[in-house]
Amino acid sequence: MAGNFFRYVWRHSRREQLIVLMFVLVSLPFYWWSLDVPKRIVNEAIQGDVFAHGETSARLFDITLSLPDFLGGWSWHVTDGVMLAQVPYLFALSMVFLVLTLINGWFKYVINIRKGVLGERMLRRLRFELFALAMRFRPEDVRTTKSAEVTSMIKDEVEPIGGFFGEAFITPAFLGTQALTAMAFILTQNLWLGTLALALILVQGIVIPHLRREQIRLGRMRQLESRVLAGRIGEMVEAAPALHVYGVTGYTASEIGKRLGTLFDIRLRLYRRKFAVKYLNNLLAQLTPFIFYTLGGYLALQGKLDIGQLVAVIAAYRDLPTPIKELIDWDQQRADVTVKYEQVVGAFSKEFLMPKEPAEPPAPIPADAPITLVGLRVVNGRGIVQVDRMSAAIARPARVALVGPTGSARDVIPKVLGRQVTDYQGSATLGSHEIGTMNDAEASSALLYVSGEPYIMSGTIRDNLCLALRRATPPEEEPKDSWARYWRDEARMTENPTVSPEADWIDYRGFGIEGPEALNAAIVAALRVVRGYDDIFRVGMSSRLGDELDPAVAARLLEARGAILARVEAKGMGGFVETFMPDHFNTSASIGVNLLFGVSIGSRFAPENLAHDPFVRSIIAAEALVGPLTAIGLKMVETVAEAFQGLAANNPLRERYSFIDEAELGELWPQLQQTWQRGQRRQFSPELRDKLIGYALMYVEPQHRLNLIDDQLVARVLRARASFREFLPAADADQIEFYDPGRLMPSASIRDNLLFGRIRYGKVHMREKIVAAAAQVLDELDLETFVVSRGLDQEAGPGGRLLSPQQRVTVQLARAMLRRPDILILDGALSSFGAGEAHMIMENIFAAMSGKTVIATQSNDDELGAFDMVMTFEGAKLTGIERKGGAEAASPEERESAPQAASVPKEAVK
Repeated sequence: MAGNFFRYVWRHSRREQLIVLMFVLVSLPFYWWSLDVPKRIVNEAIQGDVFAHGETSARLFDITLSLPDFLGGWSWHVTDGVMLAQVPYLFALSMVFLVLTLINGWFKYVINIRKGVLGERMLRRLRFELFALAMRFRPEDVRTTKSAEVTSMIKDEVEPIGGFFGEAFITPAFLGTQALTAMAFILTQNLWLGTLALALILVQGIVIPHLRREQIRLGRMRQLESRVLAGRIGEMVEAAPALHVYGVTGYTASEIGKRLGTLFDIRLRLYRRKFAVKYLNNLLAQLTPFIFYTLGGYLALQGKLDIGQLVAVIAAYRDLPTPIKELIDWDQQRADVTVKYEQVVGAFSKEFLMPKEPAEPPAPIPADAPITLVGLRVVNGRGIVQVDRMSAAIARPARVALVGPTGSARDVIPKVLGRQVTDYQGSATLGSHEIGTMNDAEASSALLYVSGEPYIMSGTIRDNLCLALRRATPPEEEPKDSWARYWRDEARMTENPTVSPEADWIDYRGFGIEGPEALNAAIVAALRVVRGYDDIFRVGMSSRLGDELDPAVAARLLEARGAILARVEAKGMGGFVETFMPDHFNTSASIGVNLLFGVSIGSRFAPENLAHDPFVRSIIAAEALVGPLTAIGLKMVETVAEAFQGLAANNPLRERYSFIDEAELGELWPQLQQTWQRGQRRQFSPELRDKLIGYALMYVEPQHRLNLIDDQLVARVLRARASFREFLPAADADQIEFYDPGRLMPSASIRDNLLFGRIRYGKVHMREKIVAAAAQVLDELDLETFVVSRGLDQEAGPGGRLLSPQQRVTVQLARAMLRRPDILILDGALSSFGAGEAHMIMENIFAAMSGKTVIATQSNDDELGAFDMVMTFEGAKLTGIERKGGAEAASPEERESAPQAASVPKEAVK
């Protein structure tokens, strides 16, 4: 990017700038005439100079165009005009003045609109270029850059720069020519008044910018402090869970408060300076009219200046302070914006950037091109040597294990090969390509680096899995209408991408996927490789069924409901699924679910709101359930209050009663104890009783095991169920879906729709067995893909926060298996799994990557029999290379005596 702001603006917008400047030039004659007409109105129409000799009419609009004598003196008589009496003459000149005012206003409107469009267009270009530069930062620079600061610069700090793009050349040209026109007009009316006005304007133009230098300095300080504040707040928000764990939120709040105080002080000094300069500027602007009224009036009384000239001078100067003041403001803004532009561009101007993407697809790297390290030396930012002059070669394909303690060169080599570390000495090549200087297109066509810290972006699980496949630039489609054509042309003018992100960017052919129809099958296969299929299937089973269902799918789902129950029964597990039946109380469901016998659609009948709903309360009261439910809620609170004392945070009992928040319990328990002390145990306040009933409605006997449900309570709940359904107002019928064996429930989960009941508590692994039986039936009815697809459509959240840590790792590994690169680099990617699970996943990856290269970090305790080559590290040194078949390791002396150039030790080659 250009380091000079004006050079950058002119380079990318000179055509638009010249067009607007043409409008400025064309507007000047009309501006001059608008200054001249008031003088003629006063002198000719009102004072009657053209009627001074007894004429009753005068000629108006007599127009002759002529050239100066030195150009030949040629003239052309355009029109003789019209003869008008004094009153029509006045009205005609007034109408001319009105028309000129409208024309000048139209010119200002057009110029301002074009300036605004130009500014927004350039702002879009600048933001995109800064984003593109940020995406080319080396991994080392990315790790030392706060994302909040980069975001703040691209989003907020360039905003005032964008507003100045349209002002850069147009405003000084427009305001300057207007000021010069007005000044020239004043000088033609009276030399002394014009000279005086010019002297005061020069003082104003010199003094005010000098006083504003301090404003510029304070503005720069404010910008830097605001950037640091944004970065620090972003850092603390990301670290909020840890800050709460350590209980140091008071300290962090103090730090932010101090930074805000510093920013307040800077802004306060800035405002004081700003309004002091503004006061002085206004004073100088008003001083000139005072002199005009005094001196001009005196000259008019002496007969040396006619009234029309004085009025014209005052009218012209009335317009003069505005462009002069705006020019001074423009100069202030210029200085401020130039500093901001230089600071932003400087922050994005790194000494080293990743290479740009090539215009044409790169030539494929041969599948057998070896990986060669010669004299590789890596030193981190603190000067610590992490890899010390290592030389080795890896013939491809191969399975390579990098073994060593944590913190050794074992952890650095994968980052060098995966282009996560590009600042090194020596060379690391893939065939004839230096890995550190390869562009993204070249490197990603052959290499794929997977770390133990997965990058999950906002969007669905499917979006994250398919991210690695979006490499094929879709063809640009012809816009369907003028609006689409306009947006495409706008993107072209600012060199933004013109292909929509909603287009299909997936490179099906390049990754061996037979079209969009086969994508789900490829995703399923990748999930099975990394043993993540069952997890996604469970997510799909727990997801909401939804309203938009294909009729054929809906019919098969209803068929699957009966088939699953029959399959479970056939496997001897029928007694562990308690189905919903209209006349039976489901002991594996809560009291609230049994009362509603349906699924809440909105929030009105949600479990947390059930006890507070007037209609539900009326049903509970009518069936004499208030007392029993209050007693159950009270017993639950007593049990939790006694059991939670001294209970470990990971105790299963806490999860069993998780609907009672511990903080809420801390407020509720003292209230209950106070009521008992007054001997009013059954006389609770309405709010307290509602809370206890709400807990009781969440009670499930097999889960909470307090033996609080008897036959009498069951009978009352079943009567309340019938009353609820019978008396539910028609206006509220859309708030609940009642259980019906012959219907699907769009608001319920797929699992609840298929099982149409609850799995009983208490039997270990029974839930997994029943879900597995359901999966078999779904596979037979061709519904398994539907369930998995719903699981893939679940949101991952920012940074994958809606997924568990292991699910995030699974998504990242499955993404790599979808890609199937020539070289897969696993840098602690399986560290989240247990040893047995990691071993099985690694075996699956080896099978899926047959004929390709896998490089993985391993500990000294891992099973290494499946690897072709084992490279052992100690500290920054490579201590041995062992080939498959037990070949002796290369000694350090042999490696040190090996050439440090193109030749590579034989011991290092497979």
